[in-house]
Amino acid sequence: MAAEPSRSALASARFPSWQPAYEAALHSTDTRALFKLVEVAESVMLVRRDLLSGDSRHHAELYALEQALRMLAVIKKERLLFPSASV
Repeated sequence: MAAEPSRSALASARFPSWQPAYEAALHSTDTRALFKLVEVAESVMLVRRDLLSGDSRHHAELYALEQALRMLAVIKKERLLFPSASV
């Protein structure tokens, strides 16, 4: 019998265009790499948000993107010590 995919793998499959980059930043323990991971994730996420904006069929993904962008703002403020981080 095949092993079931992990919860993280299932979550990543839900929004494959941006979620892996977001999760890499979210789970990074390497402070030196974190800045670049956040930068990449934020870029991919903002492009995806722009592509989906105005299309009500993607409400769930847009909501997930907004929540994830807020979490990146917290990471920027608390872990990267940005003076004011907002999206």
